[in-house]
Amino acid sequence: MQINRLFEMIYILFDKKRVSAKELAEQFQVSTRTIYRDVEILSSAKIPIYMTKGKNGGISLLSDFVLDKKMLTEEEKKNIITSLYSINALNDNSMDSTLLKLKDFLGQKSASIFDIEFDDWGNRLKKQFEETKTAILSRKIIDFDYVTSKSVITKRTVEPYVLWFKDKTWYLKAYCKDRNAIRIFRFTRMSNVVVLNENYSPRELDFSFELNSKIENYIEPTEVLLRVDKLMAYRIFDEFPNENIKRTSDGDFDVKINYIEDEWLYGYLMSFGSSAIVVEPKRIREIIKNRFQKGLDNYSKYDA
Repeated sequence: MQINRLFEMIYILFDKKRVSAKELAEQFQVSTRTIYRDVEILSSAKIPIYMTKGKNGGISLLSDFVLDKKMLTEEEKKNIITSLYSINALNDNSMDSTLLKLKDFLGQKSASIFDIEFDDWGNRLKKQFEETKTAILSRKIIDFDYVTSKSVITKRTVEPYVLWFKDKTWYLKAYCKDRNAIRIFRFTRMSNVVVLNENYSPRELDFSFELNSKIENYIEPTEVLLRVDKLMAYRIFDEFPNENIKRTSDGDFDVKINYIEDEWLYGYLMSFGSSAIVVEPKRIREIIKNRFQKGLDNYSKYDA
């Protein structure tokens, strides 16, 4: 993580006085261009860091520079430590040593007020999450099986860049070598993730695009109006934003949802059982009705 690397760079420079960009790049397993950007960031933060060229050149701090913790208020110190604890949860406790140094330096002994776990309940995504994170940090190419929205399993080889959490779902932002373009993959559809023994040179990628257009096999979502029994209130408020929920005169709920129409959506709508009905569109209501009828017919055949 960049903030971890910046602090570690300062400690290295305190200890070694002068270090080449190449040495730092090898230490952190990043490109020299990334190290130069880090130097610019530290310099803009008024850290007296400078670079010299030549045989004995390198990156240094001014000899009389000291970190002054008095520059920070008590609230700012707590915010720094709390933020790093949150990052550490995602980075699998690999920042423990940095946290210990900073807590001692800043005089902050209390733990974070946040308790963040990024695993899903069944640890279903843990392996691919860890493999992908390792690949990003070490700049390794990965390949995996991916299920498209049409339930087609494809093999993908990608350069992984960013783990992205959005609306209860983990995604991977990557450069897909099969498509020669930026793509976004849902973790729930990824399996058999393998980190290859092949490094890649980081590309200058712009992730400030229209996200939907880059989600692999993206399909425009369908708006569905759902009438839900008031007994399902716990699910309604767990799963939908308040602005999509309207209370009916008899206490039930009208809920507008926007999802890609596929097998997952049909199964999701059926998960409400007799407690919900699709009001619109009629086409989806007929699909759900027919599936319930088919299920009933299957049970009747089994009982016979």
